[in-house]
Amino acid sequence: MGQPVGVRLSPSAPISFKVLSNMQATSLSEVFSHPSFLTILATILIVIANIMIGVSMLPKDVRKKRYKLHRAVYGVVLISLGIFLAVTHRLLDNSWFNYFVMVYFLTVIPLSRRWNVTAHAIVSSVGLVLLVGIAAFSIL
Repeated sequence: MGQPVGVRLSPSAPISFKVLSNMQATSLSEVFSHPSFLTILATILIVIANIMIGVSMLPKDVRKKRYKLHRAVYGVVLISLGIFLAVTHRLLDNSWFNYFVMVYFLTVIPLSRRWNVTAHAIVSSVGLVLLVGIAAFSIL
């Protein structure tokens, strides 16, 4: 096993966070203090907000007004997911699943917008489930 997180073998040795990949969180305080969990939690909450914005713009009379907001929040989701990948890469090393979810958000969700409103909602909801999967399997 590796050294415990935050413990240095010598005063000049850097703290290694790679040990986190072998450790499981045993309390809620450990889960919520993990930087990767906080970034993926923020991403999940932003995706939920974006889904709510998308649902609220279903009537055609408000669609044009809320479309720009919907796109802007989608951009924030991509930035937040990118920050998560950067933090996770620095602390734990990303898995193929993390990159798959990023590619899904970059390609499948924008393409689904051209198919149908209902299909876009379903594909976006699957993206939310994938984010929850990242939180459950990559960090916890």
